[in-house]
Amino acid sequence: MASPRRHRGTLGALLKGVTLADAADRLATVRGDDVAVTLGQPIDAGGGTVWTYADLGRFVQRACAALRARGVTPGHRVVICTSNGLDMPLYCLAAARAGAVAIPLNHKLSADELRYILDDSGARACVIDAAVYGRVVARDAARFDGIVFHLAARPGKCEVPGPTLWQTMDTATVGAPFKPDPDDVAAIFYTSGTTGFPKGAMLTGRGLLSRFVPLLARPVFVPRTLLCALPMAHIMGFVTLLASLFSGTHVVYLARFRADEVTRWLASGRVDAFLGVPSMYQMLEEAGALERDLTAVRVFASAADVMPGELMGRFKDAGRLIKLPGGRGVPALFVEAYGSVELSGAAMLRVSPPFLSPAQGGFVGWPLPGYSVRIVDEHGEEAARGQVGELMITGPGVLHGYHGREEATRDTIRDGWLRTGDLASRGRARTVQFVGRHKDVIKSGGYSVFPAEIETKLLQHPAVSKAAVVGVAHATKRSVPVAVVCLEPGSELAAEELRDWISERVARYKAPHAMYIIGEDEMPYGATGKILKRQLAERFQQVSTDQA
Repeated sequence: MASPRRHRGTLGALLKGVTLADAADRLATVRGDDVAVTLGQPIDAGGGTVWTYADLGRFVQRACAALRARGVTPGHRVVICTSNGLDMPLYCLAAARAGAVAIPLNHKLSADELRYILDDSGARACVIDAAVYGRVVARDAARFDGIVFHLAARPGKCEVPGPTLWQTMDTATVGAPFKPDPDDVAAIFYTSGTTGFPKGAMLTGRGLLSRFVPLLARPVFVPRTLLCALPMAHIMGFVTLLASLFSGTHVVYLARFRADEVTRWLASGRVDAFLGVPSMYQMLEEAGALERDLTAVRVFASAADVMPGELMGRFKDAGRLIKLPGGRGVPALFVEAYGSVELSGAAMLRVSPPFLSPAQGGFVGWPLPGYSVRIVDEHGEEAARGQVGELMITGPGVLHGYHGREEATRDTIRDGWLRTGDLASRGRARTVQFVGRHKDVIKSGGYSVFPAEIETKLLQHPAVSKAAVVGVAHATKRSVPVAVVCLEPGSELAAEELRDWISERVARYKAPHAMYIIGEDEMPYGATGKILKRQLAERFQQVSTDQA
């Protein structure tokens, strides 16, 4: 273990000018053999289940050297689409170290979605592992001509064409990290949008790191060991790892969320914090987690969706911020983060302290240092206190823009302020009370599902004339998408057949939970000709719930 004296002596140097390109190197220098991450299972990219800061630094250096040896130079865009695990963010850091722009993608994407993003981003290379190669690329390799795939699988893991990136890592010469401008684009995270096609949110190195560098001083309230099972290609998982590394928090990382396994960790006494999305907490309760001894957990945290107040209260009561003999003490703290990919992660926190009911403390947020908020009415004027309006945020994490989407960028960013599309009101002490998400976005299991994207895909089927996707309530995911379609005259198509068709063309979490085919005269329209989705949601709510 590195000594506290050594840490204090080098913090000053590390705080000065750290970038995404050299973050792994500098953290390895300061924290050395301290344990950074414990994995639930080893990753394909090698290594065991326990990773020190030095291990992380060496892996990033070698992966960077391999990328350079395979022709990646500063300014290149590198798509990284590997199975969920620690190697995903490490390859992103390796790309940044080489001066390239990392583009992390969910490994659950379909071939259509991966191909679209590769074309849209102009990527010169793609890091994939054996699982993604076998599931997405191998079956339709001709569609991916023109993209150099740097496969990340170890030799013997599966048969892949050409030498793997892992093999190149063994022989490539390690050089110095690239020195970027902090305000240059360092990563592109693709997010769905109202156009029906994914948009690439361009994030800068300063935006990704600015909120984490102060954590090097390790505030006393930061937990020691954090348990999480988040998708690393998602901004939430990516920045959670960065925040933990900078704060010196030991991360116990599970590549897949399984309620029984997470419950065992929470009851083991070996972790004092847990971060998940609300649906995870619901599944933990159903698995009996609250019946176990969770008093070692000091902090529970959530993001990506609004946490139900009563559920939050039950987990607070199960944990202990301060533990006294006999299981007594101060209940746990519950922290909710508000953010998005367009904000490079979290920009606000909502804190529910011990002994304060979630109804009072669980839904009120404060901006993080460096961030400011406005709430504006429909005319763009500052809303009065208590008046509901659109939440706008400015700060270092606001995206540089959408790649190749100038109009979307202008619509989203106004004079440095991000239009979140969320509704909020101003409370006392400059707090922000969240009213709800944008009406069209379906929050399903922590993911954002944009109906327009699924509708666009459905309309590509020759038998479909109209399509509407709405959200209906779900016991654990809060809501799930369901699709309602009309067919072209004379067409015959079964709902299950259409559901199978769309499921092959979108990621699993976006696929409609149920499919309904109705007549043209049954589709409800408003005065302006728009489909009245609220009526559809009300009509199919009960039948969809019965099918769950």
